[in-house]
Amino acid sequence: MKPIVGILVFLAILAVLVGRNTSGFVVKTGNVGLVVNHYTGRVDSRVRHAGFNAQPPFSGNELIEIPTYERTYTMVKDGTEGAHTGDDSVLVNTLSSNTLNVDTSITYHIAWDAQHPERIVALYSKYRNQFTDFSAFEEAQLRPAFRQAIVDAFGLAATSQNMTGAGKEADAAYALQELNTRFNPDSIVIDEVRIRAIYPDAATVTALRSRLQAQQNLKLSQLNLQLQQLVNQKSVLAAQAQAQAAHIRAASLTPRLVKFKHIKDIEIVGVPRGAIVNLQNESGTDSAPPAQTASAPAPPAAPQPDTSGQDSGGQ
Repeated sequence: MKPIVGILVFLAILAVLVGRNTSGFVVKTGNVGLVVNHYTGRVDSRVRHAGFNAQPPFSGNELIEIPTYERTYTMVKDGTEGAHTGDDSVLVNTLSSNTLNVDTSITYHIAWDAQHPERIVALYSKYRNQFTDFSAFEEAQLRPAFRQAIVDAFGLAATSQNMTGAGKEADAAYALQELNTRFNPDSIVIDEVRIRAIYPDAATVTALRSRLQAQQNLKLSQLNLQLQQLVNQKSVLAAQAQAQAAHIRAASLTPRLVKFKHIKDIEIVGVPRGAIVNLQNESGTDSAPPAQTASAPAPPAAPQPDTSGQDSGGQ
């Protein structure tokens, strides 16, 4: 009886072991799986896809999941967001030697190419121990590089430039290029770098306000100068228009018309209606012809005596 019981116990234990080791692996959606053998330490070159993946019994294999979907690593001042509590913003120094705190989010993914599975295997082989927990890989390899790229980008420009929208875009573009240059050979692609907010210290705020006030004063002076130039230009144009109009009028006047206008504007007293007044021309003579000279009417002739009777009587 006892041998039978022992055999049954042995078979039960064997069934449990076989069942446990033949259950296979389940790879979650958005990940790929690498199978590592604990006996040999070899990484299986066949990459497992999402879903159930069977394995032979007592193989000693372990599944390592690597995410291939987009992940966002956040480093911000607000302690409720991101992987770290407290202020996790990036501390940077600008070209103006000012200190800024920068909120940043970086989106990346691990490139998976079915035609080149060896690239994922090479990535795991390079960072083997850190892939046991992928968050450990992010903390040890990605986080320091992310922060350094932001520091490098802000150190290339002055504070006033970094604070503008165009400056933040330039900083993000620089960090994106730097990170891709570093990680693309490892099949890690940086999709986007976002500069979300910038927090200057008190000294920087005072300096920025002074600079802004100086820029506003300079702009106001330039506007006043432009306004004065416009006023001066308007006055010059008005004077030129008046001079041109006077020149046109002077060119259209004849000597006779000028004299006529002069006579019309003078109120002559004591000259009978219809009389013609002669004006001296430049030579000193009368401008009107002699036949038109004005003269008083002649008095009537006295009656002559009739001498006809005396003449006849004498005869």
